[in-house]
Amino acid sequence: MIKEQKFPVETNYKWYDISNLSEEDSNKLQIDFHFTPDMITYISDRHERPHYDYDTHTHINLLVYDVPIWPTKTIKHFTAHPVTFLISGENIFTFHTQSTSYVFDEFNDTATRRELSLAQDVTELLMKFLLYSSQYFQRAVTQLDAERNSLDQKLSGDINNKDLVELSNIEKSLVYLSSSIQTNLMMLHSLKMSQLNFTKPGRERLDDVLIESNQSAEMVKISQQVTQTLSATSNNMMNNNLNDTMKFLTVWSLVLTIPTILTGFYGMNVSLPVGHSSSDWIAIIVVTVFLMVWLIVLMKRHHFF
Repeated sequence: MIKEQKFPVETNYKWYDISNLSEEDSNKLQIDFHFTPDMITYISDRHERPHYDYDTHTHINLLVYDVPIWPTKTIKHFTAHPVTFLISGENIFTFHTQSTSYVFDEFNDTATRRELSLAQDVTELLMKFLLYSSQYFQRAVTQLDAERNSLDQKLSGDINNKDLVELSNIEKSLVYLSSSIQTNLMMLHSLKMSQLNFTKPGRERLDDVLIESNQSAEMVKISQQVTQTLSATSNNMMNNNLNDTMKFLTVWSLVLTIPTILTGFYGMNVSLPVGHSSSDWIAIIVVTVFLMVWLIVLMKRHHFF
């Protein structure tokens, strides 16, 4: 559905917001605003990577920008989906799906809409949109850091599979966020040599977006390093616990082998020494206990447990 968004004050530009682009919307955009089929294809592709494109025939600027998608019941980690911006003259078009609509829901507030209307031209308005969109990456990383810190306290004790799955989801989330931020940065840098006629405020806003995106990239990088360290520590703890378990089983399997050998030896139906009296079993038990204690002491001296 194509909806023209109104500002609290009069502006020299217009904002059209399109949610879940339909075939009817596509036809209307091609007829009323002279969009090309290629541009409609870019807009409709939900897997389009961030990039900038300029149509020399219609003089329309197209920008694809990734925003983070919060985990759901089906996908337990952060992902990223694109939102698309089109600038045609003094008109700006924003395209999003249901999953990315939260970015533009924030602009329904009157105070935020008034702040947007202070933009001098459409390029500055575009940069304000990108600045707001970029801030969601820092919110996502902050949430992941909080989840990792909570998980760190659990991992200091017993480690279970659920904790390891949560840690894996955090690692996956950071990979997705890092990839999206880096491609966003490449697109933003390309805008400096684009066909967009930036005013001075618009170019200053572009610098703000670059600073925000670089900060997000650094936050993700630091978070990845901490998470990798935590993951390595968890693996070392699991390996150490496994070694302790194997040591315990090995020691006691050796200790319990002694009575098995002696009872098996004296269970043979042949003549054996110290086996002619009904009380000889006491001597066998004493020897068995002595050998077991001796083996335990020997193992302990050699730090087997």
